[in-house]
Amino acid sequence: MNFDFKKNKFASNLMIRLIIFFSFLFFIELYSYRAIKTVFNNRIKVLYIILNFIIYSLFFIQIFIYEYDKWEILSEIQQGLRSFFSYNFGIFFILIISKIIIIPFLFVEDISRLFYFLFNKVFKKKKINLSRRKFVSKTALALSAIPIPIMLHGVIRGRYNFKVIKHTLTFKDLPNEFNGYKLTHVSDFHCGSLENRKKIEYGVDLINQQKSDLILFTGDFVNNTFKEIEPWKGHFSKLKAKDGKFSVLGNHDYGDYYDWGSQDEKEKNFNQLKEIQKKMGFNLLLDESVYIKKNNQKIALIGVENWGDGFKKKGDIDEAIKKIKKDDFKILMSHDPSHWEKIIVNHNNHFDLTLSGHTHGMQFGIEIPGFIKWSPVKYRYKYWAGVYSAKNQFINVNRGFGVLGFPGRVGIWPEISVIELKKG
Repeated sequence: MNFDFKKNKFASNLMIRLIIFFSFLFFIELYSYRAIKTVFNNRIKVLYIILNFIIYSLFFIQIFIYEYDKWEILSEIQQGLRSFFSYNFGIFFILIISKIIIIPFLFVEDISRLFYFLFNKVFKKKKINLSRRKFVSKTALALSAIPIPIMLHGVIRGRYNFKVIKHTLTFKDLPNEFNGYKLTHVSDFHCGSLENRKKIEYGVDLINQQKSDLILFTGDFVNNTFKEIEPWKGHFSKLKAKDGKFSVLGNHDYGDYYDWGSQDEKEKNFNQLKEIQKKMGFNLLLDESVYIKKNNQKIALIGVENWGDGFKKKGDIDEAIKKIKKDDFKILMSHDPSHWEKIIVNHNNHFDLTLSGHTHGMQFGIEIPGFIKWSPVKYRYKYWAGVYSAKNQFINVNRGFGVLGFPGRVGIWPEISVIELKKG
């Protein structure tokens, strides 16, 4: 009998994750049902159980379909199913977040009830009035309802609420011919999560309306496989810029998060992903550099493969710059902003501007220009959205065009960055 250690190890790890996941879900559902049971009558309880059964069933059907890659069906049906399951996952996620809010209230109440139970047993006191339980349950349910309309808005409208964010950056060493030069920076299409053609057409048109000299894409075209691009290649082929469009790879583009049948299959997918980008008109830079020329002057555009703190560290910046000069004005495309923080900003070479993506701003946060800019992702990434500077070098971290995981955005909108270079 042949024993495939890697596959068995994968299955074992998957089983452990599933046990943890189901235990987590059971804990959440236990408390949420107890709150419903305390406050509402039998009809509401039955309706709650039926709705949960439907949502969970669809969720696990979705997992099954993705796991066994059964998307090889007619494209229109395929797209319809993707849209349907995308919204179902959104509802599932929103309800889980809502139910989690219930837990602290009822958990504290359970601790209190245990304390009073033991107290009564020891001192022979009368039973405590349990009407407080109903009040606590009502309060928990009321508060848990608050995120639902906000997050539903994020799924239905927020994920397509494209924002053009403009920056003017000044550089002493910018060649005179490039004074006023415009870049459009986009990132993280995540084609496997796209589902509304009209909205994507609107986003593509919005990019083209900026009439920038360059369009620069900083990785994660897909979630897992090149096939995800197929329904959208016509849209992204329409992206146009006077001096061309360039791209680099993100961590998802390598297919590392997919259970491939063989290494050859994974490599074939990777090669096809690179080829399809080329067919759409993107110049993919893999630890390479090119010169963008204007009259008799030039700037260096550099693209590295993914380098991430905690993710694939494949990018080789020294390989990427070996054909350019140290005193060239340099624009670097690197998917993960941790590369800038850990390597680039302290490199022997001076990189005037780095463009990154990857964080998505976690697709959740609060941004009021001039007042507040916050997302939980800031506790993982020091540089997570917008423009930062250090040692006379800039980085722009794009909030992403698409979504991943949660099919929506709340407070952190999909971004099209437009950067104008100025001589100063």
